[in-house]
Amino acid sequence: MRTRLRTLLVVVLLVASSAATANATAAGASGVDRGSASASATAPATDTPAPAQADDATDSNRSIGYVDGYRYDTAIDVDQSDGLSDAEIRAYVRRTMARVERLRGHDFETPVPVNVMSRDAYRANRSNAPTNATYARWNQQVWEAALIVGDETNLSSATSSYYSNSVQGFYSPSDDAIEIIVPSGKRAYIDRATLAHELTHALQDQTYDLGAAKYGGETQDAQLATSGLIEGEARYVQRQYTRRCTNGTWRCVATPSSDDSSSDSPASTGPSPPQSLQYTLYFPYASGPGYVNELIERGGWAAVDAAWRDPPTTTSEVIHGDAPAVTDVAVDRDAATNGWRTYPSVGVNGTDTLGEASIFMGLWWQSARYDAGVVPTDIRADDGYRTFRYAAPASAGWAGDAVLPYRNGDADGFVWKTAWETETDAGDFAAGYVAALKAHGATREDGVWIVSGDDGYRGAYRVVHANETVTVVNGPDVAAVNDIRPSLAGSESSPGTSGGSSPGFGLLAGALALLGALVLLVALTRRR
Repeated sequence: MRTRLRTLLVVVLLVASSAATANATAAGASGVDRGSASASATAPATDTPAPAQADDATDSNRSIGYVDGYRYDTAIDVDQSDGLSDAEIRAYVRRTMARVERLRGHDFETPVPVNVMSRDAYRANRSNAPTNATYARWNQQVWEAALIVGDETNLSSATSSYYSNSVQGFYSPSDDAIEIIVPSGKRAYIDRATLAHELTHALQDQTYDLGAAKYGGETQDAQLATSGLIEGEARYVQRQYTRRCTNGTWRCVATPSSDDSSSDSPASTGPSPPQSLQYTLYFPYASGPGYVNELIERGGWAAVDAAWRDPPTTTSEVIHGDAPAVTDVAVDRDAATNGWRTYPSVGVNGTDTLGEASIFMGLWWQSARYDAGVVPTDIRADDGYRTFRYAAPASAGWAGDAVLPYRNGDADGFVWKTAWETETDAGDFAAGYVAALKAHGATREDGVWIVSGDDGYRGAYRVVHANETVTVVNGPDVAAVNDIRPSLAGSESSPGTSGGSSPGFGLLAGALALLGALVLLVALTRRR
């Protein structure tokens, strides 16, 4: 996976809601675990039944719900208030593995090492990671095309800072191990929701091989989609686990309070990404559990296993549950003149695909932050498995897209062609995109929208709606737009109309806290 969505499996490509840990820390006043509760205690009716289990009387490592001497209901003596010994970590991890097996119905092939790393060491590892300036410049244009960020946001720096400050743990398929990030200089503890989540990733890797190409994706949309399955299943299992802790079905290891754990509150080491970027990265965690839940409702865990054999490749499938009829969008890579060049060695021959979730989030940000009025800004979902809704008329009906970044000296630009199921869908998107530009004071000149402000979106934009397609050409000025795509020179940009009211930004102001409390990192090794 490329750096961008390698990180996405960290948030966002790995972010998880603190709501998950709220339940995890609520149960059990004592840090000492005494095993399972009475057999009369049952999970709520909304819980998904556990998959069929092996004979509970047969205690072996080939029995689901039994790992290295620990059954899912074995009592263990673990008290995290004074840190964790090696023996406590072994008992805690082995029994959690057994419980994840019982919930998911798959068997761990081998034990999973769990290590601890100080936050300072984690930051140092990230800061020492190699960087690719060409990729970073290309990727910046991809995200700017969707209006998720403006050029005032240094995408690489802001996201790196965010992960360095927020990640609590990750599973590394290349090392077959889990790393728990602990406050520097403080005693170690392991949040049980984090452990269950990361062990689910380890089980996924042992069952399906997370390094397989089909779970990587070559584009932003494909990466977010496959991550929707990967993170969606992990968060689904995590939820079932924490429910059994809170309703008394299982006795669970308590997570120390913030005072007991002496957790640090590290100062930010750099700029934090805007909400639009964070919510885009959060997509697999926000929509993935709902996608998995709908699969289970239709066909049980067998339907989820089928999805692993043929994973989703578009965020539209994760959002709506059905795969769209995708159009192969072709963009002429050799059409530019006067020194404008593409990035043929990056992405898919220089292009990327943004997809429905990213398109929606760009329009949401323009509505929420800049009052564009394109989509409703209260996107909180009302079902138990989806945190946010990533759907609106202006982004619905997506059938494919390709964004092709350009460069010319220090100047940047792009061509972004989108395909839609109907001409009406295309018109809705074109109108929404232009409304977003007008929220930045855009005026039309020679058929091109000109943004002159200093809020990060300065430049020239030609937006051409033709049948079921919309093409956006961007450059620093009208001349650059004409040079980047001469065939569209003289074409009139779509006029753009407002897409309706956008109430609710204040309601989401506090939701950003969800993104910082628990970040579950899956550092998948992908091709750059």
